[in-house]
Amino acid sequence: MRDIAFRFIAARFPTHRIATNAALAAIWRSLYYTLRPAQPFLMRTADYRLWAHPKRGTLTRAVIRRGHWEPHQTRAFKSFIRPGDFVIDAGANFGHYALTAATLVGRDGLVIAFEPHPATFKLLEANAALLEHRNVVAERAGLGAERGSAAMTIDLANPGGHSLLEGNVWERGETIVVPVRTIDDYLESSGLAERRIALIKIDVQGYEAKVIAGAARAISRHRPVVFCEITPEALRQAGDSPRWLLDFFEARGYAPRLVVPYGRTGSTVNYQTLAVLLGRGEREYWDVAFVPESR
Repeated sequence: MRDIAFRFIAARFPTHRIATNAALAAIWRSLYYTLRPAQPFLMRTADYRLWAHPKRGTLTRAVIRRGHWEPHQTRAFKSFIRPGDFVIDAGANFGHYALTAATLVGRDGLVIAFEPHPATFKLLEANAALLEHRNVVAERAGLGAERGSAAMTIDLANPGGHSLLEGNVWERGETIVVPVRTIDDYLESSGLAERRIALIKIDVQGYEAKVIAGAARAISRHRPVVFCEITPEALRQAGDSPRWLLDFFEARGYAPRLVVPYGRTGSTVNYQTLAVLLGRGEREYWDVAFVPESR
C-alpha cells in the first residue's frame, strides 16, 4: 500500500523543482521518509524522467534525495550539446548524462550509451524507454582499446564504482565477465563512422586512456569535445598514465578545461598545470573537458 501511495504522489509532485526549491525539497523528503517506499517509482528531474530505486544498489537513490545528479558537471556538459548532435556516453550507469543529452539533441539527434553491468544496463534501458523521441541506443558493453571481454569487479559500497580493475573498488563483490568494444570498431560496424560526433563523455573507473585509444580514429576525424573523468591512480593500475592521455589531446590541438567544483566552469588550464594537479594525488578523480581549439 505504501508503494502504491508513493507512486501516486511521485507522479504528481514537482520533483523536477526540488533541486532548486528548498520548501518543495523539504516536503518531498518528509513524504519520502514517512512512507518509505520499497519499490521503484517514476520521478522527474529538470531534464528527464527516470525509474528511481529507493533500495541500496543504484545511484538513483541519490537522485531521490537531491532531485539531481552532479549538477555542476551537468551544467558544463550541457553547454557543449546542440539539437541534432551525436553523443557517445562511455560508462552510462543509470543514464543521467545519456538522458540529459537525449533531451538536448532532440528528434534528429542520437545518443549511444554503453554500460557493461547487467543490472545497471537494464535500468539504463528502462530509463531510455521513457524518452519522448527514443533517441538513446543502449549497448551492454564496456569500452576499451581492443575488442574482447574483461573481468568486472562489483563494488558493493558504490554502485557507480564497478570496475574492470580489481583493485579499484571500495568493497569487493563478485567478479563477472563483460563484453568490451572499441568506439572505432562500434562505429564502423554500426554504419555510423561518417556521422559527426559532437561529444564523448567518459566515466570508466581507470579505463579512460584505453577508451580514448580505442576511439583515436573517431576523435581525429570528428574532433568532438571529450568530457572525461580522469582517475590518476586507477589509470596507473590499468598500466596507463595521465601523461599519455594529456599528450594525446595536446598533440591534436585540444585545450583542457577544468569542470567545477575543482575550478570555475569552463576555466582553461594549460597542460603543464593539469599534469601537476593529476600527479599530486590529492583527489581520486578530476573532471576535465578536452575542447578542440575550433570550439
